Amino acid sequence: MRRRPAIAIVPVFAWFLLSMPVLAEDAPLPARWPRRAIPSTASQQLLKVSVPFRDLFSGAVGDKLKNGLLHTVVVRLTLHDESDGRLVTGSVRTCRVRYDLWDEVYRVQLEAPGEARNLAFLAVEGVARQCAELREFAIPLRAPLLTGRTYFVSVRADVNPADPEMIEHLRRWVLGAAPSRSASDGLFASVVGLFVRDFAKSDRTITFRGQAFAP
Repeated sequence: MRRRPAIAIVPVFAWFLLSMPVLAEDAPLPARWPRRAIPSTASQQLLKVSVPFRDLFSGAVGDKLKNGLLHTVVVRLTLHDESDGRLVTGSVRTCRVRYDLWDEVYRVQLEAPGEARNLAFLAVEGVARQCAELREFAIPLRAPLLTGRTYFVSVRADVNPADPEMIEHLRRWVLGAAPSRSASDGLFASVVGLFVRDFAKSDRTITFRGQAFAP
């Protein structure tokens, strides 16, 4: 059998490379997301951020939490260099919420780096306060932020993302099962795609970014 010359694939490969910027523009980059105030304080090893986004549970989404089924909230936080939007580091928090029809309370399982808690609330407001608000949430830094540069934090929150495999991967990473967490040259190199990838259709998704700040 005669082999097709390797040069034949070059035009297709070139087309793929040229098409990548166009595909990347289909979804707004975090730098272009709507802005909200996100107070941030940085130390040598941690960036702590605080911001409420309780509108995640407004309307029908909040009402749906009382149907007795399991609901998952995934919040992804990323730190970017303001000059070029480059991803510097990130973290993730998940909340699993189920309304206990017998005891009439909301059962919440919270998972974040270094934290795993089981909570109960009588009203959906308590769930929103716990799952849709950050209070000095710590994002690990691989290295101290550079003086003279500016950064911004982006937040993406999904209610019931449609990709259970990605949710499980994020959950394992949060609990420290992913080997990349111990890599010296990248805190989450092998899961970076999870921070920028859409989860397909969710019951609700909100995205926003904070103001630029200097360390």
